Amino acid sequence: MIRVLPFVSLDGASDLGAGTSRDLEGVLSNHGLIVAATGNPTLMNVALEGSHDGVTWVRFATASGSTPAAGFVDGRPVRHVRANLTALDGGTSPTVTATVASS
Repeated sequence: MIRVLPFVSLDGASDLGAGTSRDLEGVLSNHGLIVAATGNPTLMNVALEGSHDGVTWVRFATASGSTPAAGFVDGRPVRHVRANLTALDGGTSPTVTATVASS
């Protein structure tokens, strides 16, 4: 079974938007997202996204609410994955770090 070690897609992000993507160098179907935040945000949403071509992205799962948070999806074959910070508000200068792993 091919596995891709977890990688950091969002690293201390405070601005909304997509993090670093990873080319899985093959098509993998199971993906996990783990999110941690600093600064006690009152609103946090991070989407786990996948793509076949690294250009067109679809949302598989969302990690939201308290931190740490997680989102997982099985049976979604893609070649590229990333985290996307879609909401962050409240707290004291909050930042978000998200890791993604696939198998």
